[in-house]
Amino acid sequence: MTKFTFPYLEQEHPIFGKVTRPFIKLSLYSGHFSQWLSVKKVLADTGADISVIPLPLGQLLVSEVELGQPIQLGGMLSSNLMINAFVHQIEAKIGNYTFEMPVAISTSSTIPPIFGRQKALDRFKVSFVHGSEIILEI
Repeated sequence: MTKFTFPYLEQEHPIFGKVTRPFIKLSLYSGHFSQWLSVKKVLADTGADISVIPLPLGQLLVSEVELGQPIQLGGMLSSNLMINAFVHQIEAKIGNYTFEMPVAISTSSTIPPIFGRQKALDRFKVSFVHGSEIILEI
């Protein structure tokens, strides 16, 4: 069994002060540039049905974002905020483990990269260890 461990990162929260969050490092393959791009802060989110990336990153991965399957995303920043996105199959890599997953490329540049469940987090046995680290096992 292969194990990938990532320490939680500390961030400021407007209400709670300093909080720790489970971020992972992920590489995504850019068909547009024919190379791997490293994304160092991707939030591992068990509440997200699908992985999401902001528009500027999506434009580096695919030549025509709008050719993906249209979808509306909600609940990320506010329960009543809906954001348009386009779903693409993207090749991803964590460590030396490569896989393909659906990724919603948001039309917004303010959405943070999120590693959701569908064909992403659900591939792994995931352990969130006392707010200090996340362990992905395959």
